[in-house]
Amino acid sequence: MKKAINTILTDINNVFVKGDSNKVEQARMFLLLAVPVMSLLYIFGQFPIY
Repeated sequence: MKKAINTILTDINNVFVKGDSNKVEQARMFLLLAVPVMSLLYIFGQFPIY
């Protein structure tokens, strides 16, 4: 579990802070961010309209 957390933290650092990442790191960050967002959109039905 500790290795998985360190991998995620390293990926976040490489993708968002350094900007030096490979495709695998970018894919992990996409899934890490897209899954919760898509779940919230599914729960609320649509994107909030103001």
